[in-house]
Amino acid sequence: MSFTNINDPAGVKALLDQLRASQTWQSLVTAQAQAQEQPSPALPGAETPAGGPSVAALLSQLNARPAEPPRNAPPVKAPEVAADATPSPPPPAPYAITQDVRSLTFQQALPRLAQLSENPAVVSTIEQLRQEQNKVERELWQERTAIRTKYEEKVKVAKTRANLVGTTLSKHEVEMLSQAYEKDLRRFDAERVLPAWDGLVTSQQAALAKLRVPTMFPTAVKNDRERQQRVIQVLEGIVGPGGA
Repeated sequence: MSFTNINDPAGVKALLDQLRASQTWQSLVTAQAQAQEQPSPALPGAETPAGGPSVAALLSQLNARPAEPPRNAPPVKAPEVAADATPSPPPPAPYAITQDVRSLTFQQALPRLAQLSENPAVVSTIEQLRQEQNKVERELWQERTAIRTKYEEKVKVAKTRANLVGTTLSKHEVEMLSQAYEKDLRRFDAERVLPAWDGLVTSQQAALAKLRVPTMFPTAVKNDRERQQRVIQVLEGIVGPGGA
């Protein structure tokens, strides 16, 4: 923009007319009227002419450019919303580790057994296990009895034969029959009774361990089985005497 010569009356008059029509002029007039209503002590050497602002002041207002915003200014961040002052609830505590009831002593197991005695599922399982055990015991006894009956029949046949010839059983014959009978019993115990009984005990241990009965878990260790036997005696007292 070219600057107007302050010594040119026509140019100055045209410039004044332009200023009076501008928004800047109206703002200056309003500000000056408010200043006159509330006078303040004048600064030394800064007297204002009675006719209004000077030509130089008007020129400076006209030629002034609006300030440009700074380039590459960082963006103004919006005010962050304050976080909720209420603390978030703590995470749920992990479940307590279930006690290993297998390692309980007999005294420690008694309170647990008292609780189990009120559980119908436990009582029903114990009664079922006892019936299964009675069945296995009867079968084994019948098989063992059959072995004894077989040798009793052999003794009768040997005596009858001896009577027919007018003699009695010799000592040798008696010892042979006795040794054969004992051998068959030992084989029956090793090949039939022990496997059947171990299978029955393991099945009972697993069933009772599933119900979390103290000391119960499949094991063949002598000390463990002795503890389990004491617990079994208590459990048998829970359901009372069973039928044959």
